[in-house]
This record gives sequence, C-alpha cells and structure tokens, in this order.
Amino acid sequence: MRKILLPLLMVAIAGFASAQNAAPAAATPPALGQPGSLVEVYGVIDGALRYATNEYTPSGNSYFGLSQGLFQGSRFGIRGTEDLGSGMKANYTLEGGVQLPTGDSDQQLQLFGRQAWIGMSSPIGSLSFGRQYGTFSDAVGAGDVFGVNHGNAVYDNGSNFGTNDAVNGFFQQEMGFRWDNSIKYAANFNGVTAGAMVAYGMDFGANNMYAASLGYSSKDVPVAGAVAFQDEQDVALRNHYNVGGGVKYSLDKTDGVYLFYFYSNFDPGFARINSTDSELSSIGATLNRTDSIANLAANYYVTPSINVIASYYFDYAQNVAAVGDNGTRNSVLVAADYYFTKEFDVYLAGSYTMFSGVLGNNKNGGDADIPDGSAGTLTQGAAGVGAGGPPSYTTANGNFSNVIDVMLGLRFRF
Repeated sequence: MRKILLPLLMVAIAGFASAQNAAPAAATPPALGQPGSLVEVYGVIDGALRYATNEYTPSGNSYFGLSQGLFQGSRFGIRGTEDLGSGMKANYTLEGGVQLPTGDSDQQLQLFGRQAWIGMSSPIGSLSFGRQYGTFSDAVGAGDVFGVNHGNAVYDNGSNFGTNDAVNGFFQQEMGFRWDNSIKYAANFNGVTAGAMVAYGMDFGANNMYAASLGYSSKDVPVAGAVAFQDEQDVALRNHYNVGGGVKYSLDKTDGVYLFYFYSNFDPGFARINSTDSELSSIGATLNRTDSIANLAANYYVTPSINVIASYYFDYAQNVAAVGDNGTRNSVLVAADYYFTKEFDVYLAGSYTMFSGVLGNNKNGGDADIPDGSAGTLTQGAAGVGAGGPPSYTTANGNFSNVIDVMLGLRFRF
C-alpha cells in the first residue's frame, strides 16, 4: 500500500488514480490551521479462470470463462485518519467495487458501493455514518474462514450474487451484507466487543434496520467470537430478522477452526427495504420463509507460503416457493493458496454443491437473477422484480441438483 500526504480537501475522485504514482504534492494549508491528513490509496484485484457444471445456462451446460475471484471482490479505495488528540481520531473510507471481467462498477454500479462512511473513534468506541458493513455481518464473520468480508461469489458476468448457489455467497443475501444510511457503533473493552447499528429507509417508523452484537476477542485467548441480532422492518412493519453469530479457535498465529450459524425468518410478504442493502426478500405474499444456515471451516499453512482451506456450508430452507416447499443445500469447498509475496498469490479452488427439494427444482430458491437469453419459466415475485419479490427461475429440462465449480485464480493487493 502506498501512503501519500494530501490535504483532505484536495482528495478528489477524478485525480486519485494518477496520485498513486506521483510524488507527494505540495500541501495547501487546510482550514483552521490543521495539518494535512494521511491518506491511503489501496485495493485488491482478484480474478479467476472458472469452470462450472449446471450453472449459467438453462440447459444445464457447463460454463468456462473468466470471473471474479474467490477470496475478495476486486476493489479500489481511499481511507484516512486524523489525530484529534486525547485518544480521539477522525476517519473515513471510500471504497468502490470493480467487476474484473468487464471493468464495470460493482454493487449496483454505485461509485463507492462497497463502503462510503465518515466517523470518529475514541477509547470508548467508534461512531460512523454512511454506507457500511453490517454489525450482524461482522459478528457472523468472526467465524468465517474468509473473514468479515465473507469471501466473494461471482459468475461469468462478474456480478456479485448473480445466482444463489455459490458456496460462500448465498448466505450473504439473507444477512444484509452492507447498509445505506447507517449509523454504526463498535467498541472493545478489554476484549469484550460490542456493536450496534441502525439503517434508515423512508422514515423513522418503518423501512429501517436495527442490529446489536456482543462478543469477545483477545490476542491472549485462542477463542474469539460474537453473537448478534438483526431486524429489518419494511414499510408495512413486516419483519425479517436474523439471529446467530460466529466463533474462531486459533490453533496458532496463522491456523484456525471456524464456525458460524444463523437463523433467518421472513414475515409473510416482507418486501426488501432497499435493493442495495438487503439482497433477498420473501417471495410470496403468504410465505413465511425461514433458513437455518451453518458453516464449519479450517485453514492450515503447510508451509509459510502455502495455505490450505476446507469449508462446509449448509442451508435448510422452508417455505421457499410455496408453503411446505422445503429444501437443503450442502456445499464443500477446498482451496490451496500459494503466496509468491505478501501482495501476490495464486490459488486453485474446487467445490461441490448438492441441492435437494425445492432448492434443486427452483434454481436458487426464488432469489436468483435470470441468465440472459435463457429458456425456461420465469416467475415474478409478489411485488414484482426489483421490489418485494425478485424473479425465480426453473429450468426447462429439469433441475440443478448438483454443481461442480473449479477456479484458478490470481490475487494482487496494493
């Protein structure tokens, strides 16, 4: 990562790319005589050559081509801090996602769709405003081998959550990964972690999200984790709530065992608050969809340069397409990651996913995008595409009872 000294008011989106390779600019004195802020430009480029069976095409044909990578969504960002004295700091992050195969903006084509927030921190915690990762997602991420970003799940067009059968991505649709218009608090008191978050939609009475978490994390104790609760209320005060958390057991400084679990429940007819926040809504007007989602994983460094990851994912979904339509999803993923340097690594990953019940007959449980030009049955959700109910898709020639996915990826961090 490269650090460049620039006055905060001179940081402009149009000029930051050229500034990465330029010498530090002469600083114009900021207002009120404050010193210039230390600004950091950073990013990740993670892409893969991918082969998959029973994905992307209605005929169930295999897919071979480029996609985003497994570990992290490609991104660029600017972040900075300002020491305010007395243990207080001002900070901010602006981070945009990039669809590596096409170069398009990710996250609904938002310029800073990954993160866009400003805040302050002190010995009693941090407070931040803007588009941020969710408190509930953070708690679950404490038990995720891929970390609080939960890895990346993408397809031939580079779109996150393009389908719901990715082994490390389907659960992100139900937890609400990041939130617009949010106020977030986080603190660590001698290892005891606490978090709270509110995201406002249309007004203070409805279309809002509330979350809270409690956990423990200390470098002196091998066990760390958190539990959390989250509730979304749509405009009609119908609820989608999640309860669960994650835990990690550190075998040593680099290796560990990870576990997370959460339960998701939709009131009948729940309509998503904001399509850029919550990735899934209840499909039918009378459905009470529930999911029990679990993950067990471990990583082990065979050598200082080779990290091996094994992960198992499970989902038991109820009332998916109709009352009593239930199904399961079982996924196993194995990856070997070789680090040439701390900044650049190459990995080979493979996964096998098996669907049963309604999740096998309905491609992704009713919450998937539809492949362009596909043949088959398209069913609108209760409130239409992009509103209360995204489209569901059933193939013309059968089902997607299993998916094999293999990736050869390259990742560079700067």
